[in-house]
Amino acid sequence: MISSKLKHHFLQKKIDKLLAKSASLKVSSDKKINTVAILTRDGDSNIFQLQEMVIEKLKVRNPKIYSYRKFDKNDEKSYKHFSGKDFNWKGDIVDSSLLSFIDEPVDLLICFYPEKQMYLEYLTLLSKASFKIGFAEVNQDLFDLEISVGKEQIDFFLNEAYKYLTIMKKL
Repeated sequence: MISSKLKHHFLQKKIDKLLAKSASLKVSSDKKINTVAILTRDGDSNIFQLQEMVIEKLKVRNPKIYSYRKFDKNDEKSYKHFSGKDFNWKGDIVDSSLLSFIDEPVDLLICFYPEKQMYLEYLTLLSKASFKIGFAEVNQDLFDLEISVGKEQIDFFLNEAYKYLTIMKKL
C-alpha cells in the first residue's frame, strides 16, 4: 500500500517534470506516417478490436499495440501488456519489453484511453513518437492532435484522425 502511494507520487512528479520540459521542446514534423503504435487500456483494445480498425481506417500496416491492465498474478506475462508491477517504487520502468516499446521511434502514436490514467500518460510522454493523437479529455499537453469524442465512437475517432492527418499531408 505504501509502495503504491510512493510509486504514484514519484510518477506524478515525473509526469509534471516531463510536461514542463516537453512544452518547450515541441516541434512539428512534416514526416509521412509509416509506423504506428497504439497505447490503450486492455478492455478498450479487446472491446473494439482496435488494431484491426486502425489498419482499416488509417490504411497503415502492422501497428504495434501495448495495453495497460491491472495486475493479476494469474495473468500470463505478455509482450503486449503491462501493469503497475512493471514500474518500481520510484516510478522507473523495470520491464524490458515495455522499455523497448517506448524507445522505439514511431511516426504516429495513437493514445486510445479516454480517461486519465497515470501509467498511460507517463508512457505517452516517454514515447519517441514524432506525432501523438489522443482524446481531448485526458490532458491537452500530451498530444499533437486531440479528438473530442466518447470512447464508444471509435469509428468517428479514427475517421477524424484520418481526415486531419490527410489535411496535414502525413498520410
